[in-house]
Amino acid sequence: MPFFIRGKRAGEKKRKKFQPKGNKSNSEVTTKKPRKDDMDDEITSEEDEEYLKGKQTDDPVEEEDEEETAQEKKVRLAKQYLKELQEQKAGEDSGVDEDESIGQHLREEVLEAAGKLNKPIADTLKQPEAESLRILKCKQQKLPITCVVISPDDKFIFSASKDCSIVKYNFITGTKVGILPGGLKGTEESHIGHTSHIYALAISSDGKFLASGDKAGHINVWNAETLGYLKRFKKHRAAISGLAFRRSTHTLYSGSHDRMVMVWNLDALAFVENLGGHQDAITGIDALMRESCITCGGRDQSVIVYVIVEDKQLRFTGHQNSIDGVKLINDKAFITFGQDGSLCLWSTIKKRPHFILKECHGLQQNSEANWVTAVATFVNSDLIASGSMDGFVRLWKIDCQHYRFIEPLFAVPVKGVVNSLAFSEDGKHLVVGVGQEHKLGRWYTDKSAKNNVCIIPLKI
Repeated sequence: MPFFIRGKRAGEKKRKKFQPKGNKSNSEVTTKKPRKDDMDDEITSEEDEEYLKGKQTDDPVEEEDEEETAQEKKVRLAKQYLKELQEQKAGEDSGVDEDESIGQHLREEVLEAAGKLNKPIADTLKQPEAESLRILKCKQQKLPITCVVISPDDKFIFSASKDCSIVKYNFITGTKVGILPGGLKGTEESHIGHTSHIYALAISSDGKFLASGDKAGHINVWNAETLGYLKRFKKHRAAISGLAFRRSTHTLYSGSHDRMVMVWNLDALAFVENLGGHQDAITGIDALMRESCITCGGRDQSVIVYVIVEDKQLRFTGHQNSIDGVKLINDKAFITFGQDGSLCLWSTIKKRPHFILKECHGLQQNSEANWVTAVATFVNSDLIASGSMDGFVRLWKIDCQHYRFIEPLFAVPVKGVVNSLAFSEDGKHLVVGVGQEHKLGRWYTDKSAKNNVCIIPLKI
């Protein structure tokens, strides 16, 4: 008989009634009368069977979950994942054996999780011709482009601007698919969207969620497919400087000028926790497969890796000036850039940079190095790209094995300030967000440049 309906055991002694202490008479002591439907009453076997039968009928899913062991759950999820891979590969007419393709995909995932996946593609690239560059422009987006992201299926481009708007483009045709217009300052409560400069965009690895962060410290969450509004987070107290999704999850990391990192669960559209550690405004953030994120702290000239699952921080230092951004190459190596005009190549096994490339975008008229304003990494490869205000986007080959060098490949002329860079998932395109001025201020202005999105084709 189940434990929750058993009666008194045979041979069990009758418990004595509780007698309160003191001189109170029995009439002054109130006792609670037992209910007629007390659970100590015996239930017959017939009633037991009907109760259990009703329980099974009412809640079959809960009973199934209770019976499934942890090992059985792993097997079920593995089978489900393999089925999804088979369906995905079946839709690709590549002429490669399906089982071999799935096996290769699984091997790459294991290496990626260990931070050991490296695809050497830099030497296969050829410099594109100037005529092959494509320019995307929207009339409703007039001010400098501050950030761009590409959907995981390489079908759409999202660009944000200082005019507080977000535009969605078709990657192939270059036509505008939709727009989220910006609002006027002071209309935060009534306007669905941003009312201050947008500084950060991020899209989940399944293409479901689009997150955007602005100067006021607000994070808006959108349906990436329909551009429908989902949620607004207001916990940050200063400008949002970076957003990053953990791969294959809906966990969002946000960095802000308030020196805090916050973790969000977009399945529940809820806040999870905040992380401290920086002594100055956070200027960049990134994340990949592991349950961790990496940030850089501007003028405190430090980089912190937050290992969330172990509740610890790894701190790195090495720049001579403010660090403006950080990008992961894989889960064990990363690139930082900033106002000293240098690119620094790091790994998590050393607290100082393995290699520093100084003045990578040349010198200004006052003999100071041009700031590196944006960097993109083609994850798990030896290819990176950087942008500045010198009129070029430069591509580089890096040493992912021993982290000993950063070598130039070629430069592509792009007039204006490069505020954002992003590689397509297949590595065949580089998308550039261009503005007449820097996304954070007006220290440098090029009136001859145009605010637009530029697509650079890469020949592999």
